[in-house]
Amino acid sequence: MEELKIILNSWQFNLSLSLILLIVFMQSYKLAVKEVEKDGVATIILQVVAGLSILFLLPFFAFTFPNNTAAYLFTLLAIIFYTLNDRIQTTVRKNLDVSVYSILDQIARVFLVVYGIIIFKEPLVAAKLLGAGLILAGNVFLFYRKGKLKINRYVVLNVLATFLLATATIIDIDISKQFNLPFYIMITLIIPALFIYLVERHSSKEILKEFNSKRRKYYLITGISWGVLILAIIRAFQTSEVTFIAPLLATSVLLNVFVASIIHKEKSNLTRKIIAAVIVVLGVFVMTQ
Repeated sequence: MEELKIILNSWQFNLSLSLILLIVFMQSYKLAVKEVEKDGVATIILQVVAGLSILFLLPFFAFTFPNNTAAYLFTLLAIIFYTLNDRIQTTVRKNLDVSVYSILDQIARVFLVVYGIIIFKEPLVAAKLLGAGLILAGNVFLFYRKGKLKINRYVVLNVLATFLLATATIIDIDISKQFNLPFYIMITLIIPALFIYLVERHSSKEILKEFNSKRRKYYLITGISWGVLILAIIRAFQTSEVTFIAPLLATSVLLNVFVASIIHKEKSNLTRKIIAAVIVVLGVFVMTQ
């Protein structure tokens, strides 16, 4: 039992699990939502499955909770941003290639650098600026065609989603440490599902009907991998150095490009996507040095 505990708490295990789940999550999410009629319903199903599945890991973490009101207020604020991000990303993932989404998603790191400089008064480190520049350059290269940037509204929405995700991350970066980790992940998934349910006024009947559709297996795979993925990434960073883990995690961008070309037949502009992914991964590596 002690040996198993050591393995589960090692950076090697958590990094490997994160990379596997990043591929499973990205690919299965597309399969789950590409034919749905109501994006909000699909988002709710995925959030609920993810939130409930992560509860099985509750006993493996200390039951700690904040003892101050401010922590709960900031948690609620973070949840609002997570809600917006989750809802937007379903529509974006439905309409963009998995490979394109995985590359664009790294722009969140650029927003985190900007937040660090503006809010936390971090110094203007050349490596961070160069890394951020490479991430942006990789994305520009991806969409640059015949002398102009060819982007559509889903690309713009994707960038907005990365901004919302970065904002939520900045808010809860320390607060999450005050909670039982699986419980915190659960509320950042279940409460957004409730918000979407109430705001978009979906009925329980249509949610159950969609869940019991031919896409149910993809909802289950995506939802379960989502919750565990969040925990695995957090544990990977907690058990090793950020400068070591971040570039290795970023390789999932390139891996997803290759896997998507097989599963989803995303052969169009494959060479350009591979080059863009390599530039983005290099940017993450430089940024964390």
